[in-house]
Amino acid sequence: MLKDIKEKIKEFNKLIKQYPYVKELYIYRAALYEKSLQYKKAVDDYKMILPEQYMCFDMAGICERNGLNEAAEEFYTKAINENKKDIQNYICRICFYIRIKDIEKAISDCKTILELSPKNETALTLKRILTGKLD
Repeated sequence: MLKDIKEKIKEFNKLIKQYPYVKELYIYRAALYEKSLQYKKAVDDYKMILPEQYMCFDMAGICERNGLNEAAEEFYTKAINENKKDIQNYICRICFYIRIKDIEKAISDCKTILELSPKNETALTLKRILTGKLD
C-alpha cells in the first residue's frame, strides 16, 4: 500500500509541476502525505492553499497532534491575522501556548485581548491564573 501511495505522490508531483495553480492537486497530494505519515510535507501543501481562517484551526490541530508545534503556531497566528479583532482566535492560541507550556506568549495574548476588550472575563481569568495572581 505504501508503494502505491508513493507512486501516486510522484504522479501528483508531475501534475503540480505542470499545473501549479490548481489547488485541488495540493489537497490530494497532502492527503497522500498524511496517509504515508509525512505530516510535514502535508502541512506544506496545506499552507499553499488554505488561506481561510477556519481551515487554519483544522491545520493547527493536525500539526499539534503530530508534534509540529512551530507549524501549529503559524496556523493559529494566520487565523489571528485574518481577523485581528476576533478574540476567539487569540483564546485558541492561548490554549495552544498553555499546552506547549509557553506561558509568556499566552500572557502576551491575554494582554492583547484586554487591549481589544478591557473587561473580557476569559482573558482576565486566564491572565490571573497564568501570572499566579489569583486574588
